[in-house]
Amino acid sequence: MKGKHSEVYLIGKYAIKVFGNKFTYNFLKEVKLLTLLQPFKFVPKIYAVDLHDLKIVMQRVKGVTIAEHLDRDVVEQCLNNCLILDMLGIEKQEMNHPDKHIITSDRVYFIDFERGRFKDRPSNLTQFCVYLKRRGIVVDRELMAEYKKNPNLRVFKKIKSEIVSSL
Repeated sequence: MKGKHSEVYLIGKYAIKVFGNKFTYNFLKEVKLLTLLQPFKFVPKIYAVDLHDLKIVMQRVKGVTIAEHLDRDVVEQCLNNCLILDMLGIEKQEMNHPDKHIITSDRVYFIDFERGRFKDRPSNLTQFCVYLKRRGIVVDRELMAEYKKNPNLRVFKKIKSEIVSSL
């Protein structure tokens, strides 16, 4: 599969992502973010990194995209993952259109972090809620505004409870 900055080769249980020489920064960013997120188990496991050839050998995530499988459990896992990203100060940047970036199988995986960045006020949760709203899921605007102004666990729990109970 060819993207803007890289090509991905799927070989058995591995996905090998190879970046073009002009995209060293994107490669390093993806390696850094995936490495930081390994303990949370919602990103593919990294097996090897080749700094010379700009390759990442990682777990091949088999499953379907969120566009094909959006149910209560998937939404709940995505909301939890978005909170983790927000609390770590990582903005994924594709969360308002995650159809190609969230894979569901035995659990939910977020993939493709080359556009991710560190930010004082990341907006993964609010972006994902915009996506849910476009998919016809009710999201309370006032709660979203409150979370955006002051991200915290209390408001997150209210948002999650309302969304999950509406599914």
